[in-house]
Amino acid sequence: MESSIAELNSFTSWLLIASLKSVPLIIAIVLVQHGFKKFLSASARHSLWLSVFICLSIPFGWELPFDNYSGDFLVQQNVNSRTSQQISITPETSSPHMPVTSPSNNKQTVESAKPSINIYSLISCIWIGVFFCLSALTLWQMRRFTQIQKTATPANREQEKLLLDCKSKWMLNSVTPLLYSAQIQSPLTFGLFKPVIILPANIEQQLTKTQLTHVLLHELGHIQRRDILWNWLAYWVTLLHWFNPLVWYANKRMKADMEMACDAKVLALLPQQDRNNYGLTLINVSQLSSKAPRLTHSLGILENHRELKNRLIMIKEFTTMTLKKSLIFSLIFSAFAAASLAQPETKTNAPTNALLSKKDNNMTLAEFARHAEKDLKTQILVGQDLADLPITVNITDRPLDYGQLLGQLKVNGITAYKSSSYIQIVLARDARWLAIPTVEKGKKYFDDEYVTDSIKLEKACAGSALATLRPLVPQYGHLTAMDSANTLIISDFYNNIVRVKAMAKMLDDNTPEKVDCSARDIAAKQAPTPEKK
Repeated sequence: MESSIAELNSFTSWLLIASLKSVPLIIAIVLVQHGFKKFLSASARHSLWLSVFICLSIPFGWELPFDNYSGDFLVQQNVNSRTSQQISITPETSSPHMPVTSPSNNKQTVESAKPSINIYSLISCIWIGVFFCLSALTLWQMRRFTQIQKTATPANREQEKLLLDCKSKWMLNSVTPLLYSAQIQSPLTFGLFKPVIILPANIEQQLTKTQLTHVLLHELGHIQRRDILWNWLAYWVTLLHWFNPLVWYANKRMKADMEMACDAKVLALLPQQDRNNYGLTLINVSQLSSKAPRLTHSLGILENHRELKNRLIMIKEFTTMTLKKSLIFSLIFSAFAAASLAQPETKTNAPTNALLSKKDNNMTLAEFARHAEKDLKTQILVGQDLADLPITVNITDRPLDYGQLLGQLKVNGITAYKSSSYIQIVLARDARWLAIPTVEKGKKYFDDEYVTDSIKLEKACAGSALATLRPLVPQYGHLTAMDSANTLIISDFYNNIVRVKAMAKMLDDNTPEKVDCSARDIAAKQAPTPEKK
């Protein structure tokens, strides 16, 4: 539960940073659209909004040192999340090998383990509540339109022929049903994976055949441009950032530019003399009733009467993109795309780790074992005599792996070894008497893993090398010679064993010729013992 709250806090803090980043980007796009309106086509104007939704939905990119306030927000919420995650050991959760602390200590630990309700958790709960409410409303709208689609009347043969003629102009081969419904008063296209065009039942009485052709070309243009998919994605990104009014404004402007981009695509398809008639079609459609139900991510030829004037101006001034305009658009789009991928510099996390390390710098071995259990998903056993041993560790937000666990224990003179179903923590000085791993050829070991290995000598004698190498082994390690096999046996941390083996090899290589170790041992045994004075 506590980890879920911490992850939710982290996600909502990222949403806030992304929303804050999008504000200057949205303002810049509006200004650029106004200042370069003579150089940007309708399709180019619509494409610029892609950078905003990249900024709002992609959590990675190139790093930029933003103002410290944004970084401080992340630091503070992470610290509060971590301080609410105290590690406790109670009699009910302790294993037979784990210590049972006193009732008073347990009570204090359990109380500290209760998640604190802070401002960041409250903001996260409010965000997720509103998001799910808006999502439920959207799903209800989708179900309503699905019912309208089920009760709609299929087109007759003549209407289907008109649709096929329009599809041939777009070179569309996909199946696109044409339906008529009395429950809507304005044309629309609905359906993410299987688009459906739904027209008002009486539209043929209000529009001419040419104007109806324009309507179908426009709706098919949305399908050909895959506007339904992009509009649907933009809508859900907007729901994630429901708290930012500028994001809603950007979504609205994006949809208006999408309609004009679709108009421009239709105009490029029509002969010069039919372009004015297309504008008349928009005017006639605007006179249809606007009381029909609307779905947020459905598309229609005219959803907003206030945008009609801008679309008519675009139709009057319509021109195709020249090379100069294309170059200008490419530069502008590249600049906005680069800006959309800017992310807060990761070094803002450094204060977080520093604060966390300071907070969790000291704990008992049992507490640390319980914390490591969550990260490693493995039972960790601690003896009763070691449970209350205070240790110094460095806890961060990143989960521990087994190598990091060994490293944290090693600096405290402790180690661990793996069994089939658990990890046993022991003092390093006692490890050589337990079932520690024996080094196998070809198998990898952690530097801080306590293991046993053998060192075979070819020319030098193991007994002679023992005196030279023993100072390299610490007190908690063990080094002995097996004279019969001319082999050294060592128990120590793996990285020190590698060092001792290197020194043993150097001694062996520097021995000019093979020594008869058996004769040396006999001579050592026959040597007279000095008399004690």
